[in-house]
Order: sequence, then C-alpha cells, then structure tokens
Amino acid sequence: MKRPEVISRNYHISDEEMLQQSDLKLVAFDENKSQFVERFPQLADPFADEWATATNFARRIAPDYASLANQTGQTDVLKALVSQGANIYQALLLYVRLAYPNDASVLRLFGQHQYEAARNSQLKLPVLLRTAHTQAMKPEYNAALIAKGMKIQEIDALEAMAESITVQNILQEKAMKDRSNDLDNRVTALNSVWNMMALVCQCAKLVFQDDATRYNLFLLSDGESPTEKPGDNLTDAEYLD
Repeated sequence: MKRPEVISRNYHISDEEMLQQSDLKLVAFDENKSQFVERFPQLADPFADEWATATNFARRIAPDYASLANQTGQTDVLKALVSQGANIYQALLLYVRLAYPNDASVLRLFGQHQYEAARNSQLKLPVLLRTAHTQAMKPEYNAALIAKGMKIQEIDALEAMAESITVQNILQEKAMKDRSNDLDNRVTALNSVWNMMALVCQCAKLVFQDDATRYNLFLLSDGESPTEKPGDNLTDAEYLD
C-alpha cells in the first residue's frame, strides 16, 4: 500500500506573517470585490466570509509549542519514574547481597546482570522490576530479605513502579502522536487560508493588469521578491489553473 504523504506548508514565511498577510489581502479584496466577481464569479459571496472564517479558525489553533510542552511534560515525568525505579531496584540488590553474600547465582536470579541495559529504558526497566518482584515474593527469598530489614512495602514498590512506568510510557507515546496530529491539522488549516489568498492574488493579476497600484496591492509574499509583472495577457481560465 502507498504510504500517506506528509502534510507540509504551501508557503515559506512564518505562520504569523501568512495570517497577517491574509487579513490585509481580505480587506483589499472586500474593497474591490465587484471587479473580482465580474471576471471570476466563483469569488462572489460567500467566498469572502469563508476566507475570513478559515483565517480565524487557523489563528485559534494552538501553536506547536503548546503541543510540545505537553509532550515534554510527559517525557519529564517518565524520566523521573525511570530514575525512581532504578533506585528501588538498587535497594533490592543491596538487601539481596546482604541476605546472600557472594552468591552470584542469586543475584543473577534477581536480574542483576540485566540492570545496566535496563536502568535508563522505559521498556526494559519495568520487565526487570516485575521479574525482581516475582523472585522477591517467593517465600524462601521474601523471608530472607525481610530478615535483613527490607520492608514488604519496598518489595511491593517494585511491581507498582513497573506499572507506573508502563502507564507513563503510554502517555508519552500518546502525547507524541497527539502532537503529530495537531501539526497536521494546523498545517491543513493554514494551507486552506493560503490557498484562498493565493487564488485571489492570482486573479488580481488579470483584474488589475492595467492598474499598477492595485496590482501591487495583491502581490503575494512568500519570502522571495515577486518576479511576475502585469500585462502578461493570460486568460481568465489560465489565471485560475
């Protein structure tokens, strides 16, 4: 199957500049609407209202930094939980070493050899914590750990922290996907405004081909100096292509 195309902006200036330009062009269009409609009937009402609505809608959509702030917040919470989880696991290993000094086989059973690979991983650490909790709850190990001073609440915290990290990882992934969706929606809305403005500016080249002042009023700025000049003798249909 064909992969969906990435939605990209149809312009190169900033979103704020584009929307400001849309406001100005819309005012100029309203002031000269009759001349536009005479040559291009599709620009008759409710075109101007639809353009204004599209501009206002695009302006109300939150900028990317709002979505990024949410994503960053979820990531910070996840990092903190992973750090706490690593500390809880290290405390367990301390009690394992106290209960079973110089017993590498028991340490291995509790996953000590997996710790370095898992300590900073939101995917691997929950597995390690759950495995360690399972072993720590076995009667023979549970009694030995508690005898050395480890509290049952600390053992239960292994499972609880594993669940917290897993849930928070899901929230982080959701925030990342939400940001991507927000970006697509934002760009789609902004492109709609740009396309309506670009249509009017293209039509203006014919409508005002003999009026330099108003011709220049509808020159579209996309970060580069315009190169087209009035009087290029295109037909109405060609202007709308």
